[in-house]
Amino acid sequence: MKFKSILLAGATLLLLAACDGANEAEISEQMGDESLENEVSNVQIEEQDETVTSSSEEFYRSVVPYELSPARGLSSANLVSSYNVEEFEKGLFTISQSVFPTNEYIFREGQIISEEMVRGYLSRQYTSEELENMDETELLNSDAFSNLGLNPSTNGETDPEVIAEEAPLYLSHILEQNYMAEGEEGNLSFEGITIGLAMNSVHYYQTEQYGQTQERALNPATVKEKGEEMAAEILTRIRANDQYVDKEIVFAIFIQSGDTDIVPGNFVSQAVVAPVENTIESFTDMNEQNLLLPSSEAAEISQEANSEYQNFNKDLSSYFESFTTSVGRGKFIDGTLDTLTVEIPIEYNSRGEMIGMSQFVRDLVNEHFTGTDIEVEIKDKAQVYSVITREGEGAANLYIFE
Repeated sequence: MKFKSILLAGATLLLLAACDGANEAEISEQMGDESLENEVSNVQIEEQDETVTSSSEEFYRSVVPYELSPARGLSSANLVSSYNVEEFEKGLFTISQSVFPTNEYIFREGQIISEEMVRGYLSRQYTSEELENMDETELLNSDAFSNLGLNPSTNGETDPEVIAEEAPLYLSHILEQNYMAEGEEGNLSFEGITIGLAMNSVHYYQTEQYGQTQERALNPATVKEKGEEMAAEILTRIRANDQYVDKEIVFAIFIQSGDTDIVPGNFVSQAVVAPVENTIESFTDMNEQNLLLPSSEAAEISQEANSEYQNFNKDLSSYFESFTTSVGRGKFIDGTLDTLTVEIPIEYNSRGEMIGMSQFVRDLVNEHFTGTDIEVEIKDKAQVYSVITREGEGAANLYIFE
């Protein structure tokens, strides 16, 4: 995503550190000087002059010099595929735009939740009994004194099969976005936060060290419920810091697909918490699905879209006798095909042949999937030769690469 730019004024970066209230006093006694009374630390950012450049209706302007998140790079490490990384990050921007319009707010990478905190949140909770059985060294080495973990405790269980059944890892990643408002004199103020929770659809585990990885599918309804409960806990931790009491906060729950799936997961619910509010009144369900086309799953959602893709493939095969099939990935919103990305594999023989096929595909795109945003790549393995795009009911555009 290409962002416009703007120069940032002074801002304050706060690193949250919260604990399970039921264990706070107990752990504090054990840790002595490592008391939990100070739950946040402050790091000041140097003040800079401000200038404003042109804006974009589609994309957010961003802070310049560009501020990297202290948790930068964890998305690709924590999510199981690049498909999920792209869908999670792109979808979170789309959700944010409904609350923080691009013509009113400036984007900044999340500065509240650090890498250490993300890792802490993704860890497992510790029960009172587990904490009591740890000596001081174990408490320090495991960072158990803060007890930030949002994934369920194993309650002392060590059998991977039992853990997979009773206490799977639900939370995979947390992504934070910050939104700034621009005053009449060009000064910036920190106004809003979006937090995405990426949840697992599959729990992966091994029954022995270096053994074969096993997997257990998780119930989507349970995963969604756990994600919403975790969002409520994160809200409590953020609101515990007075500097975030008056910030509007958006939460979004994303369930990622499995590591072998070639389509990403989906956002399943979202909630908006008004400034000063300390609880999430309710989540709004999101009816989004990313599916392969053609497929039986897509047919269950929309037989019309599935059939049209089959016809699209049939038309493609009329150009080359050796052509097998294309790969389509469709995003359905409320049962309607909203966006479609297509990969057409070819064996490159000549530029003239490639250009001719690209023009043929462009004409097909104009004939099919009216009202759907489409992007088609014509490629040979990793080499992309041309791209055809179309927005809604507009005319298709063809881009041929040198």
